[in-house]
Amino acid sequence: MSVKKDGCTDLLSLWMRLGDWIGSHLMLIVPAGVAVGVLFPHVLLPLKPLVPTFFAVMTFQNSLSNNLAAMRTAVRRPWIIAITILTVHLAMPLIVFALASLLFGPTTPTVAGIVLEYTVPIGASTIMWIGMFAGEVALGLCTLLVSTLISPITIPLTLQLLAGAAVEIDAPGMMGSMAYMVALPALVATVFNEASHGWAQRELAPATTPVSRLLLPIIVATNATGISKPLHNLTPTLVGIMILMLCLAIGSFLAGMALAHRLSKGDEARFVALSFSCGIRNVTAGALLASQYFGPEVMFPAIIATPFQQVLAAIFGRVMKLVLERK
Repeated sequence: MSVKKDGCTDLLSLWMRLGDWIGSHLMLIVPAGVAVGVLFPHVLLPLKPLVPTFFAVMTFQNSLSNNLAAMRTAVRRPWIIAITILTVHLAMPLIVFALASLLFGPTTPTVAGIVLEYTVPIGASTIMWIGMFAGEVALGLCTLLVSTLISPITIPLTLQLLAGAAVEIDAPGMMGSMAYMVALPALVATVFNEASHGWAQRELAPATTPVSRLLLPIIVATNATGISKPLHNLTPTLVGIMILMLCLAIGSFLAGMALAHRLSKGDEARFVALSFSCGIRNVTAGALLASQYFGPEVMFPAIIATPFQQVLAAIFGRVMKLVLERK
């Protein structure tokens, strides 16, 4: 009996070490996932329909440490959520439009694509990254839900005012997608943690962490298949767009960290949550809208942002950790 128990303990220990190894090597694993998606799109394309479910699993796992008390605390700080939302949905699109217009002209389809990518709501993967780097999941979840709820209004309005592009948003579809990937799994995990009196957070969350971390490179690689064809037919203009999107993505994380520093007031978990909330957008929604309503010139900026964002999330997660360790 003890031999069997020791064997299970050894397997669990090995499983946990695998999760730890993935977590400590994300800066290498995420770019490798992008490379696999670009080089072997035909292998990964069958997994595309499963990506929302993978997201839902990761959201559930990373929300197991959440509880109703934390959600109530986050809601009692509406000004923090409001400032973050204004930064994400107002300040950033204006800055992005100004920079893109200087480079490509204010009325070009390319500018519409770049602006579109910075009008979409905060990304569902934010919860995964916040949980992975010990951030305040409840605050990130509340901010994400508000961002998603207002996006059917903010996306077409921002595009019309800045890029002169009229677009109708499938609000029920977007809300349903966000509910499936984020709201419902987060709610179920929170209720389960409450019902189990914290057992889910203490025992289940650590044991299931490797699942979330194994799914991450699969999701990154699968999403990267969308940029395989454009990357094999690069032009100087496309290279310029890539460089600009990379710079904008870096700037978003830096702006998020600066804002988080002012708003967190020394709270490390809040700092991580706010930084990722500003840095990560729902680029999947952006790519979907671009494919439904616009042409290839608009689609490319939306698609190319996907690998940049996830790679930078891994890099800036480590940067945040170093910043917090020096305090």
